Amino acid sequence: MRPAWLRIDGLRTRLVLVFIAIVVIIAGGTAGVVSLMARSWIYFNAQDVATAQFRDELQSVNGTPVDGLTPAGLAPVFPSDMTLIANGEVVRQGSVDPATITSGFDDGLNSTGLIRFERLDSERILVGMSVYVMDVTAGDGNDDQTLVKAAAIRPLVGVQDKFDDLLRVVGITLTAGVLVSGLLGLWIASTLVRPLRRLDEAAARAADGELSVRLPEDGVTELAQVTTTFNNMVARNEAVIRGLEESEEQSRRFVADVSHELRTPLAALVPVSEILREEIPNLPPDAGAAARIVSSEIGKLTRLVEDLIEMSRHDSQQAHLVLDDVDLVELTERTLESRGWTETVELLTPESISARVDSRRIDIVVANLVGNALRHGAPPVRIELSAEPGYAVITVVDHGPGISPEDRQAIFRRFYKVDTARGRSEGSGLGLSLAVENVHLHGGSIGVDQVDGRTVFTVRLPGR
Repeated sequence: MRPAWLRIDGLRTRLVLVFIAIVVIIAGGTAGVVSLMARSWIYFNAQDVATAQFRDELQSVNGTPVDGLTPAGLAPVFPSDMTLIANGEVVRQGSVDPATITSGFDDGLNSTGLIRFERLDSERILVGMSVYVMDVTAGDGNDDQTLVKAAAIRPLVGVQDKFDDLLRVVGITLTAGVLVSGLLGLWIASTLVRPLRRLDEAAARAADGELSVRLPEDGVTELAQVTTTFNNMVARNEAVIRGLEESEEQSRRFVADVSHELRTPLAALVPVSEILREEIPNLPPDAGAAARIVSSEIGKLTRLVEDLIEMSRHDSQQAHLVLDDVDLVELTERTLESRGWTETVELLTPESISARVDSRRIDIVVANLVGNALRHGAPPVRIELSAEPGYAVITVVDHGPGISPEDRQAIFRRFYKVDTARGRSEGSGLGLSLAVENVHLHGGSIGVDQVDGRTVFTVRLPGR
C-alpha cells in the first residue's frame, strides 16, 4: 500500500501536483517564448557581427590601387575567401560558387557601400558588397576605377553554442522552479493537511467516547473556524450525552429500587395466591374466576419483578457467573420438564454435550427462547443441540409466521414487542434481552434467522 502522501486522491499530493503543473505551464510557456525570441536575437546578433566584419574588410579596400584585375593583382587586397567579379567576369572564386549567386542578389551589388546578405542555414550566411579599385596597370596613364563585386560565405560564429547554453539555463531554471513550486505546494498542503489530520484524529477519539477532546483554535482563519465549530459540537454532544447518561443511570436506579421494594409485598402475596389457587374449586363461579385472575396476575408480576432485578444486576455489572462443567443435554431436558414442555417440544440432541456454563442462566436462556416459540410461533417447536469446533450450539426452531428483517435485531431490545397491539398478557418484553445478556456474559452469541419458513434462534456458547 502506498504512503498517504503518495496517494493521488490525497489533498497534499493534489496541491503539490497543481503547483508543479502551474509552474510547468507558465514557466515552460514563458521559457519557450523566451527561447524562440533569444534564438532569433542570437541569429541576428551573429548575422550583424558577420556583416559588420565583412563591411569593415571591404571599406578598407575601397579606392585601393591594384596591379591589374587579376587574381594575383587582387589577392593582396581582398581576403582569400571572397569571390570577386569585375566587369561581369569572375576574377577569382572564393567560398562562393558564382553559379549559386542569384540575379537579385547580384543586382543589389551594383551600388557601392550597400551590403547584401542571405542566410543559407542556421550556421552560415552569404554576404556581398561592391567597392571600387584603381587599376594602375591600365596603360593609358589614368587610374581607372573599376567596380568589384565581392561575395563570401561567412559562419555565424557561436550561434549553436549560445543557443545550447540558453537551453541549459532554461532547463536548470525550469527544474529549479518545479522543485521550488513542489516544496512550496508541499508546505502549503502540510499547513492545510496537518490541522485536518488533527481534526480527523480528534473526531475519531470523540467517536470512541472521549468526549473531553478539544483542539487548539489557531492556524489559518478558515481552519480555525472549523476547529471552533468542532469544539463547540463536541462540547454540546458531551453535555447531551452526560445528561442522557445521568438520566439513564437514574432510570436504572429507579427500576432497581422499585423492583426491590416490590419484592416484600410480593413475598406476602405469593402464598396468598397459592391458597386462592387451591380454593378455587370450592368458591362460587364468580369468586373462582376472580381468584384465578388474581393468582395469574400475581405470578406475572413476580416474574416481571424477577426479570427487572436480574436486568438491574446486568446494568450495574453485578451479574456474575457460577461456572461448572455441565451436560447441556441434561440441562435442556430439566428445563423442559420443570416447565411442563416435554410433550410439546421436540428435542434432538446427541447423547451428551459438555460445556462450562452457569446452569441457572442457561436455563433462563433456553426457557425464554422456547417460551417465545410456544407463545408467538407455531408447532412443531424443536430444540437441537450440536457441537462445533470450539462451540456448543443450541437451536430453537418453530414454524410460526416468522419475524421481519427489520425486527430481527430489534427484538433483542428491552420491552420491544413485534406486534405493538399485542396484549399485556403476552409478556414484558424483557425475556430476549435477558437471554442476550446471559449469553454475552458467557462470551457467546445469539441470533435469529428465517430458514425455509421456519424461525430459527441460534445460541453459540464457548466449549470447554
